[in-house]
Amino acid sequence: MKKLRTIQIIAATLFLISLFCTVDLGLNVLFNAEPVIHDGSLSAHSILHAVFGIFGDSLWSFDRFFSAFSTSVWITYALLAANVVLHFCKGKK
Repeated sequence: MKKLRTIQIIAATLFLISLFCTVDLGLNVLFNAEPVIHDGSLSAHSILHAVFGIFGDSLWSFDRFFSAFSTSVWITYALLAANVVLHFCKGKK
């Protein structure tokens, strides 16, 4: 029972981190999708980049931003599904 609780806490923590990354990348995609907002050059405007320098170089294209966002969304969905399954496993015991 204690192992299941530990796994649930780890899964919930990973889900929250993934959700934060997904929202951050989504805001980046939205910012770079509208050329009226900026001068036409793509740039990383995110908390992840400001704090951790996660995007590294400035060679990002809109397709790379969108691909990273899309991957992050799928990871977040998978972690959400894992959390739901773990929640229902808890109820059966």
